[in-house]
Amino acid sequence: MKISGVSSTIVSIGRRRALATAYGISENTDTVVVQLHTDAGISGIGQTVAPGAWGGDTAATVKHHIQDLLQPALLGQDPFNMERLHQRMFAAQRTAFNARTAIDFALWDIKGKALDVPVYQLLGGACMPGALCHGFVEREAPERMAARIEQLSAEAGWTWYKSKIGINAEEDVAWYRRLRQLVDAKIRFQLDGNTGYTLGDAVPALTRLERLGGVALFEQPVRHLDEMAHLAARLETPLQADEATGGGARSVYEIARAGAAHALHFKLHRYGGLLPAARMAAVAEAAGLEISVAPYFDIIAAAAAHFAAATPIAKWPAGFSDMTDSILAESYAPDGDMLKPLPGAGLGVAIDEDKLAYYASRE
Repeated sequence: MKISGVSSTIVSIGRRRALATAYGISENTDTVVVQLHTDAGISGIGQTVAPGAWGGDTAATVKHHIQDLLQPALLGQDPFNMERLHQRMFAAQRTAFNARTAIDFALWDIKGKALDVPVYQLLGGACMPGALCHGFVEREAPERMAARIEQLSAEAGWTWYKSKIGINAEEDVAWYRRLRQLVDAKIRFQLDGNTGYTLGDAVPALTRLERLGGVALFEQPVRHLDEMAHLAARLETPLQADEATGGGARSVYEIARAGAAHALHFKLHRYGGLLPAARMAAVAEAAGLEISVAPYFDIIAAAAAHFAAATPIAKWPAGFSDMTDSILAESYAPDGDMLKPLPGAGLGVAIDEDKLAYYASRE
């Protein structure tokens, strides 16, 4: 079996609620969807986030990488030889992490379909139920957030919610103090700073937030590892590295060596897909760290669920993206707080070609 063709489509789908972070405000999520074809008639699908100025390539750049730089490295090659294909793609464009992720997912999908097994079996077999999820509430007035939390808790049973800090230290503390007064005592929060604080702001702000109670996890409030290590040693609340993981397995090693985090947030599109992420997880496990796996949505979510199911240290929750629509032929979402991998061959999901064409036409 040989790879005979690669097609990619830019897709932009709106969020139900705009996402406000230290980086800015996003109302849509841009992704690139890949379809990888073989001469045996088996095709695989993949998808990657295109975060643009927020920390990665734009959708147009990802598509260029796929079609003009990576496709020549793939055509005529055996899709089962994933290590070799990753080496060829790396040689073609070293920085194309987002593009390589979509192709990596499609390669696993092809192999699973050809062997008639789900991807988690190819990754070592299921040892976890899937990707653990938490609720997410956009940063807004505490009264509106409290009402939203009450609604989501009643509908889905969430008790753990992620929201954003790192915008302004004093405002963050005042906001959380009021929110904490308004919500049920059993509610816990994961507060994500997106590297928005200096260490001088982070020390007093996080200490005050911690004293207010109910903080389950602080996520990457500062950028540099020495700053993270200072906070990890000072705070009682666990600290999760997110942006600091972007260098792959080497980054995990450096985080562990510095004592800069207790957990790691895996965003698969940053690393080039499942093959590099599996290496990262092995280093993390050796260092005594645990991970969460960001599911995002659609094909990315399917890949994340398979990866988490086959990774014994995937014990921390992450948020499923709340989008206005899907490009999948059948809906795929968490069951309670668990996003379970589908049992079919490959990734187990299929594209709705009409929706793909519709959302591609709106880019």
